[in-house]
Parts: sequence; structure tokens; C-alpha cells
Amino acid sequence: MKGGMEYLVVHGFAVREGRGKWACCFEIRLAGVGEQPLLYRGELHGRRFDCEHAAAEAAREAGEREAELRVESFRALIVDQGRLRLPVGSVR
Repeated sequence: MKGGMEYLVVHGFAVREGRGKWACCFEIRLAGVGEQPLLYRGELHGRRFDCEHAAAEAAREAGEREAELRVESFRALIVDQGRLRLPVGSVR
């Protein structure tokens, strides 16, 4: 995955909502050995797909986009916090 994404795992799966409709669900988890802690769970409702596999693939793709957004937001937060720090001795 792209920078910072190698620490995340995205699982996509589908749950039937009706005839030809699937709830596309995804989970973003922290990568690692053993149990992977859940960071975020999301869903896409009312989508039409030919099969469960296609719905799960769409969910995984949506999860990867969400993970990228969250990584970028977190990266921006870190940069902003770094700018707010004042050098030692400059406190007035």
C-alpha cells in the first residue's frame, strides 16, 4: 500500500439486503501479528451487484479509499501540530 498504508488492513465483505442488493461492508484494522485491532467500520447501502464477490470487492475498494483519507488526515494533523511548537526558551 501507499506510504503509511502498509500498517493497515482493509477487509471487505457483503451482506444481502434484498433481491440483487447488498450492503457492502468494510473494516479497517491495524496490521500486525495476532488479533488486528479494529480502527473503523463502514458500509455502503443499496448497491446492486451480480454476486456477493463483486459487492465484497466494491466494499474493499471503498475501505481502501477511506483508509487513505484517514491516513492523510492524520498526517496533516501531525504536520500542523509540529508547526505549533515553539523553540525552547521562546515562550513569552
